[in-house]
Amino acid sequence: MRFAFLLPALLFSVDLASQEERRQGVPGGQVRYEQVHALRPDEGVFAYARVTPDGRYLAYASQEREIPRGVPAGRTVTVVDLRTRQVQYTEPGIDAYWSNDGSRMIYSSFASRTSGVSIRHHPGGDVTRDVAPAALGDYYSWAVRDGRNLIVTILNNYYYLEGDRAVMPYGRVPPCPGIGTGDRPIVSHDGKRITTFVRGTVVIRNLTDCNDIIDTGIGGGKADFSWDGRYVAMHVLKPNGRGYEIQVVDLQEKTVRTVTSLPGSSLFPSWLSDGRLFFNYDGDDFRGFMIARDFMNAPARPLPADRDKVPPRVVWGDLFPETPTPAPQMNLVMVWSTWSAHSPEALTWLQQARDYFRKESADPGRNGAKPFREIGVMTAIEPATRRDDAAAMAKRYQIALPEIPLDPQRFSRTEAKNQIPTTLLFRDGVLIDTRLGAQTFGELRDWVQAAK
Repeated sequence: MRFAFLLPALLFSVDLASQEERRQGVPGGQVRYEQVHALRPDEGVFAYARVTPDGRYLAYASQEREIPRGVPAGRTVTVVDLRTRQVQYTEPGIDAYWSNDGSRMIYSSFASRTSGVSIRHHPGGDVTRDVAPAALGDYYSWAVRDGRNLIVTILNNYYYLEGDRAVMPYGRVPPCPGIGTGDRPIVSHDGKRITTFVRGTVVIRNLTDCNDIIDTGIGGGKADFSWDGRYVAMHVLKPNGRGYEIQVVDLQEKTVRTVTSLPGSSLFPSWLSDGRLFFNYDGDDFRGFMIARDFMNAPARPLPADRDKVPPRVVWGDLFPETPTPAPQMNLVMVWSTWSAHSPEALTWLQQARDYFRKESADPGRNGAKPFREIGVMTAIEPATRRDDAAAMAKRYQIALPEIPLDPQRFSRTEAKNQIPTTLLFRDGVLIDTRLGAQTFGELRDWVQAAK
């Protein structure tokens, strides 16, 4: 898979399915795709992108394609009018998400030295700063529950808004029997339910209680609710392991259908209010943002009985049988891809952690800390990633970490199918913990220290 930085294109409707659709048994022309925005050759996208409910305004975090080593990545919230293809607003930051009526946008602002939660009114331009404590988390999703605006964050925290201000105390998603709390939630537009990750599969549950839990059995990523709450769209690794497709789960019928069948990867879907789907597309034919329509005629099938959940106990050989279990008692393996803009930082932090562990193991008990034994540190490339792209990224950022093979079937047994990058922690050859998303040097250090 090519590095996910997209090439310029005009705004037009096309039918790209044709041959690939026929191979998968879907009549050609059934799904219509519209290419709505592409980036400069030197520009990339950090994390997800969002459009207003009517599909007119796009908000995404832009960053430079090639970031010199040692230079912090500059990320800019960019708002584009998809009708005129004109940039409407920019500000350093990430994680922009629109309100239900499209009149406001919440995001993490980097306009000052300390990041903060901001809300911008659109199109007037008024900005409210310090909306909520930044420590409550980013990766926002916005809903209206019982007439009140509600924000849910990546850390399973949520708060209501009065005007543009968070109401304290904030709430927490409660743990539930058999599934715990789940990771990285996205809230439904009515604020009643969330999608979350539980041991590798997408689970649908209530925000505030443990009633009506649905385990889809699907190892998807970035699951988003339709506006009526009936459907959930997510990206899923293709059966051949060569890229990603979008699948839609019907929560009433307990069925799933594959709704994109393009040669490249379809990623990070979100629903428009009229039922169309917006997503990132990364292929040799086009790289950019697209909208799909007329896709619900795709055949539905029951939710998988053989659920794609990570088993309670995983040992090294279950995931990496081609590689002998490393000699160190504890080992970290980061699964990464070039299409994730988080990967360069995550690799850099992992390499810093490797160097730190080496130094500490050579000087045990330094600073009174519990001594580090030798810690193994490795990487594994997500199967859909092209190896020449991975090699180019590693060279660009001067990453010299050992790589071990991970085939598509075993990749599907990891929680990395939900989030790239993902880091696995093994003790004595047994997987003891998994962290989704990029982990900083400090987080890796403290994680291993606590697990020793």
